[in-house]
Amino acid sequence: MAKIKIFCLHCGRMLQSDEASRGQKFRCPHCKHSVLVPTRSRKRIRIRTGPRSKKKIFLLAAVGLILATALLAVGLWLLAPVRVHWPDRRPIGVLFLASDYHSSATNPRGWFNDQSLDFTGTNGVQRFRQALLDYTDRSLAILKRTGAQGTIVWDLEGEEYPHKTSFIGDPRLLNHLAPEMAAAVDEFFARLRGAGLKIGLTIRPQQLVFDEHGLPQQTQVADIAGSLRDKIDYAQKRWGVTIFYVDSNGGIRRPDEVWQLRRLSAERPDILLIPEHHYLPYWEFSAPYVALRKGGSTGTANWAHHLFPGSFQALDIGDAAADWAKIVAAKSQGDILLFRAWYPNPESDLIESLAHER
Repeated sequence: MAKIKIFCLHCGRMLQSDEASRGQKFRCPHCKHSVLVPTRSRKRIRIRTGPRSKKKIFLLAAVGLILATALLAVGLWLLAPVRVHWPDRRPIGVLFLASDYHSSATNPRGWFNDQSLDFTGTNGVQRFRQALLDYTDRSLAILKRTGAQGTIVWDLEGEEYPHKTSFIGDPRLLNHLAPEMAAAVDEFFARLRGAGLKIGLTIRPQQLVFDEHGLPQQTQVADIAGSLRDKIDYAQKRWGVTIFYVDSNGGIRRPDEVWQLRRLSAERPDILLIPEHHYLPYWEFSAPYVALRKGGSTGTANWAHHLFPGSFQALDIGDAAADWAKIVAAKSQGDILLFRAWYPNPESDLIESLAHER
């Protein structure tokens, strides 16, 4: 007699039964559950249960949710665009004031990359002030020659702690973390502003906390926009800061971040946000940071120019003077060039030559 193949709905194993048994039940020899032999009018259905089936269902649901979210995001982006209003595309100098690799007992925050300096003791604050002002004067000479619109101070709080804590990104903690800088910071920024420069700072979308041993850690926060807003408002009110490099942000790893930063940009149209990590939507409301020496690609920027007219990136050309053609092309399409401004270097020379070509 002919045999038909069926599957147990409980254990998923393939079974065989006689044609004469259609419409009847028999016990599965593997899991001992009753199995109905389908009639000719019924389709044979294979239903597999268990972890693998559940995993597929979960993946399909996740993909569907991602697609729905993406469509909603695109719709909202098109209905309520947020454009960056920053017509000044002249270069911006960056100032690294310290390095944790050069910290020492007498220079615990590694100021000016020189571990032999001594900013401790009775006259430590005065010695630091003089060193800072000398550093400022040297930097101003380069910033003026290159025609820079402003400067970003990367490590206002020094670098007492190693990576990934080295850049603190919270100017409100200056008195606690670097009292020598706290005593001189107003004069420092006044000199930069007096030279007609816009002021920039590094901020982070985390909160610095100290454990019971006094060791610091950058902790994640739910309200990214609120955390950054507080730091921005403090820096704007005290020093007139308008450019903010957003260090160690989540980018694509933090799906809600793009919405929070977008809202923040809409609330503060007078500032320029430069996020370290990003993907295509960030070009609409910010100037994403791209380092040419790290193989920074122009592919995303090209897409952004089509989708978000007037968009641009902040292109770091440090150690990349050899890529002269890429630098010139970036400048011509409206990108802002970032360069090291505290000492003469090939990139600052290149920018100076470009400034004189007008």
